[in-house]
Amino acid sequence: MRLTIQQFVSNPSHEYVSMIERHNQLQIEHTHDFYELFLVKSGSAYHNVNSTTQLLTKGTLVFIRPDDSHGYDHMSPDFKILNMIVDTKIIDALFDYLGEGYDPNYFLSIPLPPKARLSEAEFSHIEHEFEQLVLSKRILKNRSETFFKITLMNIFTTCFPLKPVEQYAKIPDWLRWLILEMMKKDNFIEGLPAMKRLSNKSYEHLARSCRKYLNKAPTELINELKIDYSVKAIVTSTDKITDICLDSGFESLSHYYHLFKKYYGMSPLEFRRKVENREISIYDTKLDPAYVSRSIPEGIAF
Repeated sequence: MRLTIQQFVSNPSHEYVSMIERHNQLQIEHTHDFYELFLVKSGSAYHNVNSTTQLLTKGTLVFIRPDDSHGYDHMSPDFKILNMIVDTKIIDALFDYLGEGYDPNYFLSIPLPPKARLSEAEFSHIEHEFEQLVLSKRILKNRSETFFKITLMNIFTTCFPLKPVEQYAKIPDWLRWLILEMMKKDNFIEGLPAMKRLSNKSYEHLARSCRKYLNKAPTELINELKIDYSVKAIVTSTDKITDICLDSGFESLSHYYHLFKKYYGMSPLEFRRKVENREISIYDTKLDPAYVSRSIPEGIAF
């Protein structure tokens, strides 16, 4: 079965957001002439899509392309989805606006529709965004389409970051494991000797791999981990900056200040003052969850 946007909206260029909980409707496998973005609001189900079966649970967001053939099976009694219908012209305009750097081909060419597993905080935020879209159609009326486009871009760029996780798929397992081990304080404080010892690789091989897969030298990775640790200490403690510097593994205060300013554009003291005065939020910095998810490769599947 192929669904058309005219079946759901009177104006093909206008948006449509709804909650779907009728299981007999969801069971029907179909394609459509529009894009679909759906969020699992509650429950679980098997998603039959493009001859593949995926388990869906609460907090899963999926981007369905027009030619994706999909339906749902083995739905739990409380299975519900929040569903957004998006005209193809709007998605084309979104990708054109974001540019080639966003790599729209990634979203359009991979065999299975892109999906994201949201955290509890992200789920609450996106669920609220969907609900606001339903209200906007009634309250904002003529302005609702603009509100829809803004919300769509926010949801898309938040849940599908600039650098899809897929790019890390080729990172060797040993390097993924090494990065996770180097996040431990004892290891990043020891620094390069720990990295070489844990990897059991020659420095030349280690350096080539870091440059190839992480686009940085081993020392850059170590410094980033030390700086991130120090930032958390600045935000969550009243310790002196000199003590935080030493505790983070830096032997030179001037080198620490130089690196901190490189990453955050200000000194550690200025950063602390601005956080205390609420002039900046820690979510404006590299502590932002979206930054972390792009910087740390996925864990190794067991």
